[in-house]
This record gives sequence, structure tokens and C-alpha cells, in this order.
Amino acid sequence: MYKNNDEAIDWEVKRLLDDGIYTDTEQAYLAAKKIVSQIREQAKQSQIMQQFKFRVKSIKKKLSSDYDYTDIPYSKRNKY
Repeated sequence: MYKNNDEAIDWEVKRLLDDGIYTDTEQAYLAAKKIVSQIREQAKQSQIMQQFKFRVKSIKKKLSSDYDYTDIPYSKRNKY
């Protein structure tokens, strides 16, 4: 649509212009770029948190089983 931006920014600009929040397309694109980047950053942070929780859950599962894993950082047995 404008300046070869990605589709999410184009949709946000269309929404901002249709809702009457902005009348100038330049201002609408600047606002849309800011909104989309904030949403993407929140999604990225959420994904990082989910990956961390999954790692913790998998380590807990490995620790609770009696099988001897060598790659888990906090094993039950003493290595010395």
C-alpha cells in the first residue's frame, strides 16, 4: 500500500484511517508502525517466557524421574 511496509502495518493504518483517528496517512503510518512494533515486542517477550517455563518444566520432569540424565544442571546425585 505505502512504502512497501508489511501487511500488519497496512491493516493498522487502514483501521486508524477508517475510524477517523488520523486523517493524514504519514501520521497514520507512524502511529501504526509504533503500535505494531509494541505488539510484536509483547509477543516476543511472551514467547521467551513460555520457552523458559517449558525448560523449567522439562528439568523438573527429568529430576522427578529416576533415570540418570547427564545434561540437566541440578541432578540429585553428587558428582564428587
